[in-house]
Amino acid sequence: MKRLLAFILLIVSLDCFAQVETDRYVIWQPGAKLTFEMFQGHPSDSAQVKKITDLHIYHEVAIGFWSVLDVPEPEGWEEGWEEKYSFCAAMDKQNSFFIVRDSTELKYAQLLWDVCELATRISRRNLVQFVDSIHEGMDSRANGAIAIQYMTCLNDGKEFGHELTSAIFHHVITTHDEARYKKIRDYVDSCLEELSAFATTEEEIDRLLTGKPQDGYKRAETLNPDFKNRGTIHY
Repeated sequence: MKRLLAFILLIVSLDCFAQVETDRYVIWQPGAKLTFEMFQGHPSDSAQVKKITDLHIYHEVAIGFWSVLDVPEPEGWEEGWEEKYSFCAAMDKQNSFFIVRDSTELKYAQLLWDVCELATRISRRNLVQFVDSIHEGMDSRANGAIAIQYMTCLNDGKEFGHELTSAIFHHVITTHDEARYKKIRDYVDSCLEELSAFATTEEEIDRLLTGKPQDGYKRAETLNPDFKNRGTIHY
């Protein structure tokens, strides 16, 4: 926790929730809201502006599904320690921008960010359900089960997120269809509530922001193929 506090540059209180923000990233937590000031990037050139505005889009938000899997050091593995996975939804301020500063565009960006958090919850739920099924009827839990299914469950969440993001892009953001927006907004809120037990934790945020595993653990070398690019989404 101390490492996390050292890393945080700003904590904003919102309805009794904490918003974790560094000089570059904003990490999703309950009650976290994007603001115009967080969009600190700029279009690369006039051609990019034309490409986006021709689609009736007036912002770009860079959102990442961050993920990492840590495994116990040999001593811990022998003692039966389980692997640890960390997921979170992050917004990259330096690669996000507005062409037109508009509240409708801001709420679209918020929806996409919320979808990314929902995707992390689906990955966690699927992992928990798989590992619980493996250990059903056993007297004690064994390590290795998380690593077996980690990539599958990670991709389950990412696939869901990409599909819903694509639907929002085509049916809401480019059309400004308020009825479609409301329908998807209600659906996402309902799913977030339903999967609240699988929300991103402070421990996961600490791990992903600092880049340091807990004592006795190391980053899995072969099961983190996209940790560095972190799945950042651009339109």
